[in-house]
Amino acid sequence: MRILAVSSCQLDPILGSGKTRLRWSEGLRGLGHEVDVLEPKDFELWHGAKRAVRFRQALGSIGFVRAQLSKREYDLVEFFGGEFGLATERLSRERRRPFIVAHTDGFELLASEREREYDPLPRTVVGRLRLWYRQQTHERLSHAAFAHADAFVTGCELDRRRVIEMQLFPPSRTAVISPGLDDEYLSAARETSKERRVAFTGSWISRKGIRNVVEVMNLVLGERPELHLDLYGTGGGEAIPRHFSQSVRQRIAVHGRLSNQEIADGLSRACVFFFPSQYEGFGMALAEAMACGCAPVTTPTGFGAELRDGDEALVCAFDDTSAMRRAVLALLDDESLRSRIAAAARKRVHLLAWPTQVGNLEAAYRSWLEASAMDGKRRASA
Repeated sequence: MRILAVSSCQLDPILGSGKTRLRWSEGLRGLGHEVDVLEPKDFELWHGAKRAVRFRQALGSIGFVRAQLSKREYDLVEFFGGEFGLATERLSRERRRPFIVAHTDGFELLASEREREYDPLPRTVVGRLRLWYRQQTHERLSHAAFAHADAFVTGCELDRRRVIEMQLFPPSRTAVISPGLDDEYLSAARETSKERRVAFTGSWISRKGIRNVVEVMNLVLGERPELHLDLYGTGGGEAIPRHFSQSVRQRIAVHGRLSNQEIADGLSRACVFFFPSQYEGFGMALAEAMACGCAPVTTPTGFGAELRDGDEALVCAFDDTSAMRRAVLALLDDESLRSRIAAAARKRVHLLAWPTQVGNLEAAYRSWLEASAMDGKRRASA
């Protein structure tokens, strides 16, 4: 297959989305396919400017993708991101064109629905105008990215079900193929190295449930004076501990940019992984922590929604901070419960190796291309 991949984020192996897009492309090349990858620096208008990034990517990608397709013939184009609604719509109109896949790390339309729940706009004239603006711009752009694609790949079943409910794709043109885990996490140390530590990994933003991280961990750290909290991937530095009570700040470690091995080593020392995210397209951080032997406390989104509550994780409602506090304390205080859940969690993710997941993606792409070719032959002979 000849594949053109277009990414809305930079291909940085430290960033979650950037890393997965690199791994998909590298994996497909390893199977003998030709894969060209475009990232924002290739097509974004006025690249590096701080404002209106989505719109500058949306406009810049139209001409750049068309130019790329004029230079080379591709079997398939995969767009990573709702920013490419205009490019997808324009390409879908072409008589001779590649197969178009919307390959998402998170279904933007479902993410917007969730955002209206956990971070609602004020019920004022200004708030209503801002909501209308979002719906007419950001959400319409995202909708086009899916409505005009031929097939849909996502990392979780919730996203797949939602696009089917919205009648954007028939079930046969959807696939749930989660990202793989890097070897550093799959080979991480097991139970013997556990300490009295709780870990969280993620950007310090509302979508990651940081209000609940602060509320719950203020209480838990106050009740367990021997406990420490490790925060990975937050990008906030020294400012983050100020969100917590002064009495517990000295037991909070905000880790800077680390290698996979350093993060895996840190997670391997933690007893509990606390991940109260409000929305995930998959939740790579959760899967990585599970591979490192952490017992997870999480919410019913992304991969977390597919875990067996009480067996592979303790799953709490999005804003039930009382249940979250009880769950974290239960795992800290009951070693047999923590050990059992951690073992089941590790078992659940240990097969998520990149070669396996890339093979699943290749199989889906081959199947769709073959079905599309058959459809074309039937239309030609009709």
